Amino acid sequence: MKESGKKEGAASSSSPCAACRLLKRKCNHDCVFAPYFPASEPHKFSNVHKVFGASNVNKMLQVHYALVQLPL
Repeated sequence: MKESGKKEGAASSSSPCAACRLLKRKCNHDCVFAPYFPASEPHKFSNVHKVFGASNVNKMLQVHYALVQLPL
């Protein structure tokens, strides 16, 4: 039983997105950055981070997410 628990835990934890990897934070399942900055393309977040900063990118993505969720 312990081995199957370890396998499930290992499968559920995926590699962090490029933003979380660069910022050295834990990437949660509800990470704002993950849909836009996949782990396979770290240069994208690096470039955006240099221009806007992580906090401002986070704010922009949260506003974008809120606008997308508005009913029409």
